[in-house]
Amino acid sequence: MNDKYILSTNELENAIDYLDKAAYYFNNRDDKYWFKWLMISLHGALYGFGVCAVKGIVPERVLEMRLGTKRFEQKRKEIIDFYRNDLRFDLEGNEKILDRTVEYNLSQLLSIHEILEKCQDESIMKQKLSSKTLKITDLQQEAINRMVSYRNDFAHFKPKDISVITASEGWIVKEVVGVIKFLALESCNIPYNNNYSLQKVVRILEKFDL
Repeated sequence: MNDKYILSTNELENAIDYLDKAAYYFNNRDDKYWFKWLMISLHGALYGFGVCAVKGIVPERVLEMRLGTKRFEQKRKEIIDFYRNDLRFDLEGNEKILDRTVEYNLSQLLSIHEILEKCQDESIMKQKLSSKTLKITDLQQEAINRMVSYRNDFAHFKPKDISVITASEGWIVKEVVGVIKFLALESCNIPYNNNYSLQKVVRILEKFDL
């Protein structure tokens, strides 16, 4: 199959893509809805790099792992049946792997606010000798709250009218990008698999002329 019909990504590439889109809409304002897409993509970038910085090599750090017994058992049966009937493999003799698979797949990603709290927790962020812990200023927190509010309004649009004086909201971008820059480049917790991805993040951040 032609590669152009296949989407392959991961949590880091997803965060980089959001950052790239945020830079695009920050610098291209001909589209009537540029501010909407800027807030949505900026939110995705902050959330994504926060997840990467907290996760390290332990995905469970960014997931809500508590599941109800009924839901867990129902999903457990579905996975056993899928492996047995579709893959011709019996998982019942591998209870530890089976239960972990169910727990992981049913768990929800922590909210952006929970992720950012973990980014400020030294016991979580100190994963390496070079690791640094995020310290969010009051102004940065205000900017994050405003961005999240805009993003939620746009992404979950209720029947209403919205008017935003976008010229007065540039400070939001400046403060949020500052947090993203720390997480992406200065926390030293994000495992870039190659220098190309790292340099791409550097180049994108330079597009925010703030």
